[in-house]
Amino acid sequence: MLKTLILSAAAAGVAAGLFTAVVQHLTTTPIIIEAEKYEGAPHDHGDVAATASPVVEVAAIEKEEWAPADGIERTVYTSLATTVIGVGFALVLLAAMSFSGVRIGPRSGLAFGIAGFIAISLAPALGLPPEIPGSGAAELTARQGWWFFAAAATVLGIAGLLLTRNVALQIGGVVLIALPHLVGAPHPDAYVSTAPAELAGHFAAASLAVTAIFWAVLGYASGAFYERFSRSG
Repeated sequence: MLKTLILSAAAAGVAAGLFTAVVQHLTTTPIIIEAEKYEGAPHDHGDVAATASPVVEVAAIEKEEWAPADGIERTVYTSLATTVIGVGFALVLLAAMSFSGVRIGPRSGLAFGIAGFIAISLAPALGLPPEIPGSGAAELTARQGWWFFAAAATVLGIAGLLLTRNVALQIGGVVLIALPHLVGAPHPDAYVSTAPAELAGHFAAASLAVTAIFWAVLGYASGAFYERFSRSG
């Protein structure tokens, strides 16, 4: 069974990763490249001085660090990263399906993939939407901590809602899902951004759409490959 899980996760991760990389190349990557043009650019935010912007200071430091060049190099690195992440998440999905006792197949895989999208991407995005380069944001550690809190609470909340018939656990699931948003995500005292608001909004919407595609393909492929390898093995 372990061999089937690993082979299925690897195949699903590669399929979802490569497919999503193509979608990213056509949708979110051009927005990121455009947003990078505004990093460090002078801007006017009323009482906030542009020269005192922490975003500008971070951008200046980041530009000195190595990054893949635009074009084929960037596409290759993005594809590789997305594929590796896909394999990891596919293992988690298959393990969750196996632990829950459901019959692993394309339909159950798709359902768990949708749940994964809600927990890992959609719920945290309600407090911390996807950001483009140059966006004003709170301190990184605080944002990462809240993101993990929101994702973990949503995973447990969905499990309590859908994988049990115990009313108390279902109520607890609802509370867990709402808790991170009641606490509130960390935000900066003042929003200082070099990126145009229209570009930021476009990226947030496109990023969530691409992520939804990734999770749907990953879940469906995980179930389909597991079913196929189980029969052949």
